[in-house]
Amino acid sequence: MKTKWRLITEFAKTNSYLFLATFLSGLLYNVLTLLIPISIGRFYEFNFGFSSHRLQIIKSVPFINTQVFTEFLIFFFCIVGIRFVFEYINKYLIALICEKFAKNLREKLFAHQLQVATEVYDQKGIGKYLLRYSGDLKSIQNYISRGLLRFLQDVFLIAILLVAIAYIDINLGLILSGSIIIFSLILFFINKLLYTISVKRRNKRSQILSFINTRLRGIHTIKAFNKYTPEEKRYRKRSGELLEIGKKYQKVASSIQALIPALTYVMLGILMSYVYYSNNAKDSTVDQSVLLILILLIISFLPIFRRILRVSIVWKLGNISFEKLIKILSLKAENSLDFQNLELENKRIAFKDITFSYPNSDREVFKNTSFTIEPKNTTAIIGNSGAGKSAFVGLLLKMYPPKKGNITYGKNTIDQLSEKSIRKNIAVISKDFPLYGKDVYEAIVYSRKKHKKHKSVALLKDLQQFEHPKDVLTLDDRIGDLGNILTGSQKKILMYCRALLTNKPILLIDEPFEELNPETEDYIKSLLNGMKGKKTIIILDKNPIDGLDTDNSYFIKENQFIKQL
Repeated sequence: MKTKWRLITEFAKTNSYLFLATFLSGLLYNVLTLLIPISIGRFYEFNFGFSSHRLQIIKSVPFINTQVFTEFLIFFFCIVGIRFVFEYINKYLIALICEKFAKNLREKLFAHQLQVATEVYDQKGIGKYLLRYSGDLKSIQNYISRGLLRFLQDVFLIAILLVAIAYIDINLGLILSGSIIIFSLILFFINKLLYTISVKRRNKRSQILSFINTRLRGIHTIKAFNKYTPEEKRYRKRSGELLEIGKKYQKVASSIQALIPALTYVMLGILMSYVYYSNNAKDSTVDQSVLLILILLIISFLPIFRRILRVSIVWKLGNISFEKLIKILSLKAENSLDFQNLELENKRIAFKDITFSYPNSDREVFKNTSFTIEPKNTTAIIGNSGAGKSAFVGLLLKMYPPKKGNITYGKNTIDQLSEKSIRKNIAVISKDFPLYGKDVYEAIVYSRKKHKKHKSVALLKDLQQFEHPKDVLTLDDRIGDLGNILTGSQKKILMYCRALLTNKPILLIDEPFEELNPETEDYIKSLLNGMKGKKTIIILDKNPIDGLDTDNSYFIKENQFIKQL
């Protein structure tokens, strides 16, 4: 089970040197930040003739105790310059960690989403995952940079400042420590309310994105049926609900943003009161150089304290994003079994007493049906629309598990084989498995190796020899979004190219000649007939096909595969 801290620690282990360099650069940057107000106090001390026993501990630092102004000035500017270098290194390393973590996380997400079980996609739809990488990953980057790394550095620096202030004045150190605890508790309780509203706001945003995605993907239906007005009304309703949640969120978030500087100024007022009355007391032992250092340390302390108070918002938003992404990583995935180098070239595939229904459906597509696909034979499966041809494909490719019964591939049952092992042997030609890629070459090959290109050119030319010249495609031609700029005939030919280039032992072809011209249809029939005895060919269609030499034919009727005698 993936958790937020497991994802972070796994990444930290593989990038330990980067985290170590970030820690060390932050440590040096913080120490140098502390030295600046101390060195100014030291300058005030020796320039105006003051001396304080409380500053003796820092006088062991080289050059800081010098009586030569030029040497002191060189020391001061060196501190400023070196601090700049380490601050730059530290900020760059924090940003680099965030970029690498975001890269690591989005690659995990994409890899997992590619393998999410088909029934999960059927139930949830793909719209739910839109913009997940941009919105939530940005919140997670802020969580790592500002909510984790910079926060830890700020806490460390605050601790150093408190120790330094307490060393000079123990009462002042206690006042600061107590104020931090009280103000943090106040913000903690307000942030609990913000978290609840933030979750509702994020969920409502996701719902709107999913709504937009489904409507735009169905834009042709909306246009054809003039459904502009009802869809606009539905969207306005959702948009209004988001506005109301947004108002509540902004009220709480604004109160936190206004409260943080208010609390900071309250603390400043308390500190000024303490310093003033301590300095004007009759028995005061506070000297001028120490007082200056205290003031400078407090000035350095306040913006860091303000950042620490603000970090709770970053935590809340980051936690919400982590929870959403972890839910995706926890979705049921395929390939839970190791890949087996399975060869189905000479293996029989048998469906035994199969009962199947789609997820969230009570309708049984198949019920206690059995049939066999013999190796290196051509098998035709005939059925009307809705009879179960697509369900058969899903079962054969292990996209769906059977409700009852078993499927065997040779001696192996479907439960013993990974999805990848099965699909490595089966090439599919079907409109349910669309083309994708920016051009023809990407659509029909797995890789862009040179030897693949020669085969691709030859096969594409061969399959298009009977096409009209204006419809002939080259490898560099664009195909649009999932082939949307291609004709039906062009899509079918490219699907044949894609399948045949894989050279897999099993060809699964759905409606093999739909939208092909007669000459191309006859040519592909001759190719398929020529493969008889060499490949296992499975043909799916609504009616028997003339001119195609089949060994076995099955009709899908009443939830059963019935063999034609």
